[in-house]
Formats: sequence, structure tokens, C-alpha cells
Amino acid sequence: MRVLAFFDSRFQADRAAWQRLRALSPQSREHYPRNLPGSSGEYDLTLPAEAAHVVAKARGAGIDGFVIDCERRDGQYRHDAALLAPACDEGFGLAVRWLNDRENVWADASSVLEMERRASELIASLADLPTMKVKGRLAIIVEHPKQFAAPAAVTALLRQAAEKSALPGLYLIANRAEDKGRFLSAGFDALIDPSPDQWHSCKPNNHAQGLDFLEVMAGLKDSSDYLDKYFSYLNFTVARMLNRPARGKVLARVFPGFSDWPLHPDGGVTQLVNNGHRPADATLFGMFIENAMLFTHTNFPAEEQVLFLQSWNGWFEGSQIEPSLLDGDLLFNATRAAIDRGRYMIRSREPLPPGIDAALRARIDSLCRATQQLVTQK
Repeated sequence: MRVLAFFDSRFQADRAAWQRLRALSPQSREHYPRNLPGSSGEYDLTLPAEAAHVVAKARGAGIDGFVIDCERRDGQYRHDAALLAPACDEGFGLAVRWLNDRENVWADASSVLEMERRASELIASLADLPTMKVKGRLAIIVEHPKQFAAPAAVTALLRQAAEKSALPGLYLIANRAEDKGRFLSAGFDALIDPSPDQWHSCKPNNHAQGLDFLEVMAGLKDSSDYLDKYFSYLNFTVARMLNRPARGKVLARVFPGFSDWPLHPDGGVTQLVNNGHRPADATLFGMFIENAMLFTHTNFPAEEQVLFLQSWNGWFEGSQIEPSLLDGDLLFNATRAAIDRGRYMIRSREPLPPGIDAALRARIDSLCRATQQLVTQK
């Protein structure tokens, strides 16, 4: 089971990103609370020791790699993988989130030659990454696949460019899940679900309609959409991670917080660590991680058992696991504990080798329980 976290590499040598965070007005923080960096410090990724410290902290939380952003700037595709690459190895790799070009040639199905040229440029920019592979291929998450006029053509061009490069191939993931199978039928390998705009943080004022329920029972509507609309997170932390049949293959993504614009038109962020009206804890967040890991382990082949966390350092979105001043090490420790528990549960489900007698089996079970108690106490 591999756990990847989205990484915002804007926080590097340019201190402007940190300054913008600290310049937020009190009113903005009240409506849209963003935590500021704490024990990790305001790091400069151009310094190898600080980049290595960031990667080491992520490893310490049980994370196996970062998803870095790649976008077209000044006429070419750029990313900041070079800053993190020296600290990466076979146990910690990089996947890619491709932010679509602002001058969107991909929306014009007639611009095949320009799309082919840009696909080659994009793949060439990624050829030397210390990659985190899925099914032996570089994982690329397409941020805005719905902008494609011809998804199948774009997919084919990207894979054709990968074949001509040093890359072993591409494992393409659509960042926006949709219910018509358009991206999967176009050649994408998986979808990441859910997207922040598909989440509801609390029970809305509207009530369930009988017709909605009947349509779900008749198979005309996705049951998870029904749950999203009328029930809170706490009531279906397991159901939230279901592989929705109408969407085909869906990889789990877990948020410690996310922008909740549909329910809060004035802006705001929902923190999953705030469990009801009690003091902030991370019980609910941990449940999401553990359930997502167990569901993925049960339903996906070994080479596709990947969980995404949103995100390692999403300071602007209020969705960061990296330690912060507001919560101290709360999210970091909760993430580490949840991943440890998830992996322990996965290991405990593996069959023991044949030939182990009953007494030894009982002794192993006893040791596992004692170890788990120590981990929980710690």
C-alpha cells in the first residue's frame, strides 16, 4: 500500500509565498483558516539540507512520495522536482499533477499538430524524474481533463510521446471524477474521487425526497451521490470511500480540510479534524485514512494500491499535514498513526505460511495485539 501526498512547491527560495500567508487579515483567517508553518519551519527547497528535511518528515509520517505540480510557464513545461529529487530514492518517489495550459490548445480538437508537439514537450520535461510508478508506469494526474475536446486523442498523444522517451509509460489519472465514464473510456487508467466540490461537510437544510430514494433503489442514481446530498461525513466515513460503480475504477483521496464553497458562499474551509463541537481531534480524519487503505487493499490489485492525501503542505487551502502553529503536530501525528494502523490491519489480514502450528499462531496473534496496544499508547 503506497501513500502519496500532494506537494505545493511554491514554497521554496521565494519568500513571497510565506509572506502572503502571514499577510492574511484576521477576517480572512476567521472565514478561511489557514495554518502557518511550525516545526518544519519556513524552508528553502533550493538548500539540499532543507529539501532533505522535508522529505524526511514526510517519510516519518508514513508517506511514500509526493505529487508535484507541472505547468507551462514562459513557453515551456516546468516543475520543481529537481529541488526534491536528491532526497528521493526507490522508497520515496514523485508522481506528477499536470496543470493544464492556460492557452488551452487542448480544447480545440483540430489542433492535433500543436497538441502532439506539446505532449512531447510535457513528457520530455518528466523523463528524468525519480518517479513513483503505478503498474510500472509514471503516474500523471490530469488536473482539468474536462477541458479536453478529445480525451481519447490527448491520451493517445501522451502515451505515444512516452513510448518515444525514456519513460516506461504513463498511468493516467483524471483528477475530476464524473459519472459517464468519458475519461475511462478514453484511456485513462483511474479517477481520483472525490473532488472537493463533491463533498458536503454537514447535513443541508433540505430533506431527502422519496423520489430520490426510489431512483437510487432502481439503479438510476448513484447511491453515494444520495449520501453526499443528505448525510454528514460522520454517518458514512466508510461509504465515502466506496468504488462507485457508475464511475468505474476510483482511487481514494483523503482531505484533512477542503474548501466548502457550495455550503458556505462567503468562503470557508471545513476541517475534518474538528469532530462535532468538541475540542479539535483527528479521529474522523484517521478513520478516513484507515478505511480508504483497507478498501483499496481489498478491491485493487497490489500494483494499484495507492492512496492520495490532500495535501502535505496545502497552506493556502487549509489542507496541510505538515506540522502547523494552529494544531501543533496534531495532523502529522494523526496521519502517521492512521497509516501505521492501516498497514497493520492489512498485514494482519495476510495468511500465515503453511505449517505453522496452532500454538505458534496463537503466540503471534498475542504479540500483534500487544504491539498494537503499545503503538496506540505511544
